[in-house]
Amino acid sequence: AAAGLSYVGGYVINTYKSYDNFLQDKYALLPAVIIICVAVVMFIIGLIGCCATFRESRVGLGLFLAIILVIFVAEVSAFVLGFVYREKVKTDVQGTMHSVFEKYDGKNPESTVVDYLQEQV
Repeated sequence: AAAGLSYVGGYVINTYKSYDNFLQDKYALLPAVIIICVAVVMFIIGLIGCCATFRESRVGLGLFLAIILVIFVAEVSAFVLGFVYREKVKTDVQGTMHSVFEKYDGKNPESTVVDYLQEQV
C-alpha cells in the first residue's frame, strides 16, 4: 500500500507541475506531498506491526492499534474538511482559470500553459 501511495503522489506531482499558472496557490500540490508522507508513515507503521507480531509483544501490538486508530480519525477528519471546503476550492480554481484565460495573448507564460492544457485534452 505504501509503494502504491508513493507512486500516486509522485505521478500527481510529475503530471501537474506544468499547471503552475492555473494553480497559482503555492499549496496546490500539497495533497500529493501529503500522500507521499502518508506512504512513508504507513511503511513505518507496517514495520512496527510486523515486528510486534513477530515478537508477540502486547505493548507493540497495542501501539500499532493506537496508531491505526489515530490514522483512522485523521482520515475521517480529512474527508469532512474536504467535503466542507469543496465549493471554496472550486471557486478559487475557476477564478484563477478565468484570469489566466483572460490574459491569453499567445506570447506570455500563461498562454503557454493554456496551449499545453489544450494539447493534453
